[in-house]
Amino acid sequence: MLGLFKKAPKLEATFAPRTAVARELAKEVEVAGELVLRNVGKEVELRDLETVLICGGTRRIDIDLPAAWRAPQRIAAGAELRATVSWKVPVVAPVRAPAAAIQVNTTTGGKITPLAVTERFPLANE
Repeated sequence: MLGLFKKAPKLEATFAPRTAVARELAKEVEVAGELVLRNVGKEVELRDLETVLICGGTRRIDIDLPAAWRAPQRIAAGAELRATVSWKVPVVAPVRAPAAAIQVNTTTGGKITPLAVTERFPLANE
């Protein structure tokens, strides 16, 4: 009964891109920069994290979780997880979107629960 009323953690995600480009003819997306996940609530332990690139609002592309975030993470109130990331992902269909965002989810309990999403950042198209 106690697990039914568990609140989701209060997290904020930010991303400072160095590179953000969708190569339409090559069918790939390349994104690199600094990803930060900040705890704005009380202390929390995060497990089973995943990251997703959202292009144009509806296109979701699975991207690798930063290596340091793969183990369970305990984040104190006001603390943050920081990772320098670089993804080059092949896609099945061409991507043509003016902006993208990164979403951090958890898959604990067999269900995908969004934890935080970054502000949209410009995505160049080649």
